[in-house]
Amino acid sequence: MRAIRAVRSAAILSCALGFASPAHADPQFSSGLTLGGGAAYLRTRGPIGVFTMGFHGDVLFLRKSDHDFAIGPYVEALTVAFETFEFGGGVSFLIPVSEHFPLVLSAGLHARAFENNGWEPGMHARVWMGSRSYNFHSLYGLAAGVFVEGRWGLGDGQQADILGGAEIDLEIFALPFVLLYNALR
Repeated sequence: MRAIRAVRSAAILSCALGFASPAHADPQFSSGLTLGGGAAYLRTRGPIGVFTMGFHGDVLFLRKSDHDFAIGPYVEALTVAFETFEFGGGVSFLIPVSEHFPLVLSAGLHARAFENNGWEPGMHARVWMGSRSYNFHSLYGLAAGVFVEGRWGLGDGQQADILGGAEIDLEIFALPFVLLYNALR
């Protein structure tokens, strides 16, 4: 009886391994311009309305369709009210809430440069939702959406900001030139 079970198990395992297809989960790159606003200086001067503008780029791994989760690193650079320069990075986690509008949760560390105070370390967390479908034909995945993030300084500047806005994929800015080039050819 044991021999029959062992042979049956071995046959099932060899069939499963023989018919299994390799996973082709290529990384997906994305980069965008962020524009928005929010409340800054929550721990020092009180909430002050500010404008924010920056760049956000990421690479997501383990995704091979619109229905898959993904994880990967990101980098960012931004300014808050043109008074600071901040750059940093961290980890993003994509959750496929719906087929075309996933949720991306990000957390990381940043360095913030003040006008007269030098550099200050900080941490931040971000929630992003928008259009980010999987691109089956290229490593670049077009993305556009809205975000809300909190930024917390770990130094003497006592940064505490809540920011939100829109992220517009950089490829969108190139499309008119690509169309014009193809029309003139």
